[in-house]
Amino acid sequence: MVVANLGGAIEYWLGFQDKIGRSFMMNENALKYPLADYLVNEGNVDLQLIDLERAHPNFSNRQVDLTVLNPQNAPINNLFELKLAKVETRYQSEKQRIFNDLMRLYLGSLVSTDKCYFIITGKTTHFQTDFKNSPNTGIRFYDKWFSFIKGQTRTFNVATETNSTYWDIYNEFQQKYSKKYKGQTSNTLQLPNQITTTCEFMTAFSPSLVPYMIGVWSVK
Repeated sequence: MVVANLGGAIEYWLGFQDKIGRSFMMNENALKYPLADYLVNEGNVDLQLIDLERAHPNFSNRQVDLTVLNPQNAPINNLFELKLAKVETRYQSEKQRIFNDLMRLYLGSLVSTDKCYFIITGKTTHFQTDFKNSPNTGIRFYDKWFSFIKGQTRTFNVATETNSTYWDIYNEFQQKYSKKYKGQTSNTLQLPNQITTTCEFMTAFSPSLVPYMIGVWSVK
């Protein structure tokens, strides 16, 4: 699987849907279909190993957007969580949803045989304004979790976070997910000391030249 080709495939799929007047396809639930197409047709993943909306290994009541199963003894090869950049991305509710994805991917990485990925894509205006930067203030909330330069990593504290803006989000995850957590050795959900994300792909063209942008990060 070539992550750059994966990112480009989703990016071009969005542009194609837009060009033929199918803007109603621009929703989070639809994003897993071009991803699955890429994995099967260019990523050489057996279709039977791709599972959409499969329960997370640690949370029976929480589904992962796309799981690549392992044909051997290990349960999974990859997990993918996808988000659509939009105006709401700068709202507290979406910040919480994105962190929830990062935590699920982090936990998934502990039992997977390969990388777990967070993907966000959307119209360039939303990606640039609502995800990379907050309008008017210029505050880059997501900089704490993501580098926007391919190949660079970002490691951030979770359990020891002292900034209440972020800690409130982390604590909310723990409170909301603890009851259904089933771990390998314990059923007590503990926040990790740190999470590391690596920028595996970022739209390389100037934002003024492309209608859609996408970022792909591995999480561990």
